[in-house]
Amino acid sequence: MAMYVYSTDGEPVGFVFETNIYDLDGTPLGRIVGCRVHRFDGTYVGEWFRDMVVRRPQGRPRIIPPASVPPRRPPIAASYRLRAVVDYGYPDAFPLLRETGFFREAAE
Repeated sequence: MAMYVYSTDGEPVGFVFETNIYDLDGTPLGRIVGCRVHRFDGTYVGEWFRDMVVRRPQGRPRIIPPASVPPRRPPIAASYRLRAVVDYGYPDAFPLLRETGFFREAAE
């Protein structure tokens, strides 16, 4: 069984293999380093929190060295909503994994 990544509204949006995050189609998007989530170019995206990628005000953004992008994984079936939706008050950061560019707060 896959370890799913969920959006803040409880829908499965991706999965984790080793320390990498993939979308449901198997496209590699980023990696988890401790509790931080970064794109493969090293830019900070958010925090890993209860199987979600979120923007937490107490997060400690920083840029890390780039890493090579792993190969695609086989697509994974979308799970039905397995979790109860709890509003922790953090914005969903999973869509930021698909963006390119530099996040200003990562340099601070």
